Amino acid sequence: MMMKRLTTVALAVAMLAAVPGVAVAQEGATVDRQAPARSADGTADERHAQWVATIKARALEAIDKRLGTISDLEAAIDRSETVAQVHADQLLGELREAQAGLESLAAQIRAAEDIETLRRLIPRIFEDFRIYAIVAPKVHLVLVSDAAGTVADRLGMAAGRLGEVLDRLEARGFDVTDAEALLAEMERLVASGAESAASVPGMVLDLTPADYPGSTETIRTAHSVLQAAGSHLREAGETAQEIVRFIKSLASDDTAG
Repeated sequence: MMMKRLTTVALAVAMLAAVPGVAVAQEGATVDRQAPARSADGTADERHAQWVATIKARALEAIDKRLGTISDLEAAIDRSETVAQVHADQLLGELREAQAGLESLAAQIRAAEDIETLRRLIPRIFEDFRIYAIVAPKVHLVLVSDAAGTVADRLGMAAGRLGEVLDRLEARGFDVTDAEALLAEMERLVASGAESAASVPGMVLDLTPADYPGSTETIRTAHSVLQAAGSHLREAGETAQEIVRFIKSLASDDTAG
């Protein structure tokens, strides 16, 4: 909880600290409660209004950036030809909810008239939504894991066809012992890759902003699992190519004979 609070405070402080007239204590963001000094630049009220406008502009810019990211994530889901429908539905629902929440927060920030109100609202941009810490990684991990599952399915079907070819060759008297060993390894790699890829959505789909910062380790683990799945599936593809070369060599020898 302390790390979560410090992270939120740090982000809010970064936005508030750059604005003249905002005093920042080491343990968090505080607003200078003293009236702004009069200067040649304008009255205290004018300076206060300028500070408020600057802070609001920066906060709204941060929200707009996140809304743009949400649109990009929605487009990525819509473009995917391999994402499971149940996964797409859940992710799109969460993205729409986050979009509505950010738009509502933006309206509150636009209506704010003092720094104290902004000091209360601004941390919500980071704390309530976690677009970059949770939402975006979750979407990408699920899309890639579902794509890997499709690759595993195709490799599995390819292994089946290769097995049929080897059976026919063996029936004709060819020694296919080495190729059968390769096929067994290919099937093992496909099964391992498929299992690893299939585990990723269950690891990340239910993560929420409230899970931060513990979610960071979960996402890191899911990424590692997905990398291992990809590695196994690539090896399976390479093994399939080796089996194909073996088959072609037998066909070539048979033709030459």
